Amino acid sequence: MYPKISIVTVSYNQAEFIEDNIKSVIEQKYPNVEHIIIDAGSTDGTLEILKKYDKYLTWTSEPDKGQSDGLNKGFKRATGEIIGWINSDDKLAPGSLHKVANFFKKNPDEIAVVGDQAIIDENGKILRIIKSRPYTFEYLLNEAKGITQNSTFFKREVFERIGYLDESLHYAMDRDLFIRISSIKDIPYIQETLAEFRMQPNAKTAEGSYKFAKELIKIRKQYGGKLLSTGNRNDWYIVITQPLRQILWLRNFVQKIRNS
Repeated sequence: MYPKISIVTVSYNQAEFIEDNIKSVIEQKYPNVEHIIIDAGSTDGTLEILKKYDKYLTWTSEPDKGQSDGLNKGFKRATGEIIGWINSDDKLAPGSLHKVANFFKKNPDEIAVVGDQAIIDENGKILRIIKSRPYTFEYLLNEAKGITQNSTFFKREVFERIGYLDESLHYAMDRDLFIRISSIKDIPYIQETLAEFRMQPNAKTAEGSYKFAKELIKIRKQYGGKLLSTGNRNDWYIVITQPLRQILWLRNFVQKIRNS
C-alpha cells in the first residue's frame, strides 16, 4: 500500500523551469501522488505548459496575495497523507517519493522527515550536495543559518495542530512552519537526496539575504529565541551591514579581495 503524497508548487512566470518541475514528479513513477500547482496568473507561457500536462496535475491560475497565500491554497486542497513543497524552479530528486513513503511506513509515529538537497544550475547540472541534519526546535530557532526546505516532507495532520503558513511572512515562512512542526516533535533526518534546488538569477534567494534576515530575526523573537544565538548574530550582521553593500565601489572591492 502506497501512502498518498501531495506535492504543492506555486508558480508565477516560471515557464522556463516549470516543465522540469512537473516532469520530476511524473518521473518518480510513484503510483499514489497528486501534484497541485497554484499559479498566480502567469503571462509567459506557463499556462500552456500546465495544459500540456493537465492529466497529471490539479492546477489553478488566479491572482493571489503572495507566495504564502498561494501555498496555503495548495495545502488546503491537498488530500495526501504526506505533503511536499517544491518551488516552481526546483525538482524532486529521482526516487525521492519512494524513499519518503518507505520512511513513514517504517516510522508511523513520525510527523515529518528531512533529507539532503542537491544544488543545480540553470541547466539542471548538479553542482554540489547540501547535507542536512535532524531538525530540533532548538536548532531551527537558534542555530540554523539555512534549511533544506524542498527536502522536508510532513504529514498533512500537522496543519490541524499548528495551522497553516503565516501569510505576513514572504521569505522565511518555511522556517516558521518547520519551527512549529518541531515544537510538536523533532524532525528526523535520512541520508538521502530528496530534492534539487536551482540556482538562477530570478530566484528569491538571488535577491539577497537582507529580507530573509529581517524575517528570521522577527521569527526568533516571536518564539523566544536567544538574543545572541548563532542564527541571530549572523542575521543581525547582514541587516547592519546592508547599507555598506549598497555602495557599489565598496562591494566590488570586497568581491575582488575575495576572488584574489
